[in-house]
Amino acid sequence: MHVQRKTSEPDGKIDRIDVIRSNLISWGRSNYDDFPWRSSRNHFHALIAEVMLQRTKAEQVVSIYNSFVIRYQTPHDAAIEDPSKILAMLRPLGLNWRIRKIAELILELNRRAGMVPDKFDSLVELPGVGAYAASAYLSLHLGVRAAIVDSNAVRLWSRVFGLEKNGEMRRKKELLVLADRMTPRQGFRDFNYAVLDHTRKICKAKPLCNVCSLNCYCEYYKHQTAR
Repeated sequence: MHVQRKTSEPDGKIDRIDVIRSNLISWGRSNYDDFPWRSSRNHFHALIAEVMLQRTKAEQVVSIYNSFVIRYQTPHDAAIEDPSKILAMLRPLGLNWRIRKIAELILELNRRAGMVPDKFDSLVELPGVGAYAASAYLSLHLGVRAAIVDSNAVRLWSRVFGLEKNGEMRRKKELLVLADRMTPRQGFRDFNYAVLDHTRKICKAKPLCNVCSLNCYCEYYKHQTAR
């Protein structure tokens, strides 16, 4: 008797999710990078870090983040500072629009008596805090399950599952649904850190496929080796 294999996708690719997730978490625990913001218990610093990290390599953020948190413990500390000093500190990050948004974020958090929201909808209303930064803050710092989807995560899932990249993939329903399915109910923090570290070290713009622990499940790798 033939038993049809259960799957949530017509091509059966969803069957691989458990093993890919488990493999990635295992890799992440062995290759975790202890960046200073990852262990911060200061909600202001944690949110600022996630905004600083947008479109910028983590290694470039470390020294600027460290200087910032030493000088400013609270939004009020930063709000009463000469704005030109904060702008000068942040200028090496690049992206002038983000520097301006961080300055606006500081003033807004100070207006809120230093209280950082703990809900997604409230976070994305803050200056400079988009869907990625809000989800990363909730998941990595508050222990709230959230799928984090930035351009690096898009690259990873598009390669592994053979998704055609077109348009603004971070906002496409197919990618968002897949990222949510990939994010476990338990251990989501370890998983999200693994995604961040793997896309920085292995699944880069020029991927290191030969040393990737996911290559036997990856549609991109299969295509490359079949040439």
